[in-house]
Amino acid sequence: MTLETWREGLFNLCWQQHGGSGLAAPLGDALELPTSDRDWLLERMSQQRSHEAKALAKSAKRR
Repeated sequence: MTLETWREGLFNLCWQQHGGSGLAAPLGDALELPTSDRDWLLERMSQQRSHEAKALAKSAKRR
Protein backbone atom coordinates (compact mmCIF):
# COMPACT_ATOMS: atom_id res chain seq x y z
CA MET A 1 0.00 0.00 0.00
CA THR A 2 1.35 3.39 -0.91
CA LEU A 3 1.27 6.41 1.36
CA GLU A 4 -1.11 8.10 -1.08
CA THR A 5 -3.53 5.14 -0.90
CA TRP A 6 -3.38 5.21 2.89
CA ARG A 7 -4.02 8.96 2.98
CA GLU A 8 -6.89 8.65 0.52
CA GLY A 9 -8.46 5.96 2.68
CA LEU A 10 -8.28 8.18 5.76
CA PHE A 11 -9.79 11.05 3.82
CA ASN A 12 -12.70 8.90 2.66
CA LEU A 13 -13.42 7.70 6.20
CA CYS A 14 -13.30 11.20 7.68
CA TRP A 15 -14.92 13.30 4.93
CA GLN A 16 -18.66 13.80 4.86
CA GLN A 17 -20.20 15.72 2.01
CA HIS A 18 -22.55 18.52 2.96
CA GLY A 19 -25.89 16.76 3.11
CA GLY A 20 -24.32 13.58 1.80
CA SER A 21 -23.66 10.18 3.17
CA GLY A 22 -20.49 9.01 4.77
CA LEU A 23 -19.06 7.91 8.06
CA ALA A 24 -17.37 11.18 9.03
CA ALA A 25 -15.16 9.29 11.46
CA PRO A 26 -12.97 11.46 13.66
CA LEU A 27 -9.38 11.37 12.42
CA GLY A 28 -8.12 9.92 15.70
CA ASP A 29 -10.58 7.03 15.48
CA ALA A 30 -9.72 6.38 11.85
CA LEU A 31 -6.00 6.31 12.64
CA GLU A 32 -6.58 3.64 15.29
CA LEU A 33 -8.37 1.24 12.93
CA PRO A 34 -6.55 -1.89 11.85
CA THR A 35 -5.84 -1.79 8.12
CA SER A 36 -8.21 -4.70 7.49
CA ASP A 37 -11.11 -2.89 9.19
CA ARG A 38 -10.32 0.34 7.37
CA ASP A 39 -10.28 -1.46 4.02
CA TRP A 40 -13.57 -3.21 4.81
CA LEU A 41 -15.22 0.09 5.73
CA LEU A 42 -13.98 1.74 2.54
CA GLU A 43 -15.32 -1.10 0.40
CA ARG A 44 -18.64 -1.09 2.24
CA MET A 45 -18.95 2.69 1.83
CA SER A 46 -18.36 2.30 -1.88
CA GLN A 47 -21.11 -0.33 -2.09
CA GLN A 48 -23.49 1.85 -0.09
CA ARG A 49 -22.88 4.91 -2.25
CA SER A 50 -23.48 2.83 -5.36
CA HIS A 51 -26.72 1.49 -3.89
CA GLU A 52 -27.87 5.00 -2.99
CA ALA A 53 -27.02 6.34 -6.44
CA LYS A 54 -29.04 3.57 -8.08
CA ALA A 55 -31.98 4.26 -5.78
CA LEU A 56 -31.87 7.97 -6.62
CA ALA A 57 -31.72 7.24 -10.34
CA LYS A 58 -34.65 4.83 -10.06
CA SER A 59 -36.64 7.40 -8.10
CA ALA A 60 -35.91 10.10 -10.68
CA LYS A 61 -37.19 7.87 -13.51
CA ARG A 62 -40.56 7.48 -11.78
CA ARG A 63 -41.23 11.20 -11.83
